[in-house]
Amino acid sequence: MLFVVIAFLIWWANAWHDQETENGSVQAVQQSNIADDSRQKTTEKRFELPVEVMGVPQGKSIRVFPSKADVYVRVRMSEYEGLQKESFRVWCTYPASQTDVLVLHVDANENESLSFRIEPEEVEYLIEEY
Repeated sequence: MLFVVIAFLIWWANAWHDQETENGSVQAVQQSNIADDSRQKTTEKRFELPVEVMGVPQGKSIRVFPSKADVYVRVRMSEYEGLQKESFRVWCTYPASQTDVLVLHVDANENESLSFRIEPEEVEYLIEEY
């Protein structure tokens, strides 16, 4: 009985992660929908987006490193082609006090996206006065 429980837990944990193939591409995995108990295939789509800095004071400029971030969006296979880069924005806030890194955030206009993650999650920065 314990073996069955362990096997189920391993299967369940793997059902929530994408499976990478040898060439680095991502293949779809099935995920159950608790609401109607149907099985829907999902995949990830990657977008490379520029990092925007909000709240930069007048007379100062800021550069972030890296200046772009990858957003990985998990979507249903049927919605993959319709998902557009313009629907997402990566941003961080100008630091109110001295800090080593700025935390990145993602805004999404798409309701169809199931979830997303960002890499890197933080950026370093350089403030310049002019």
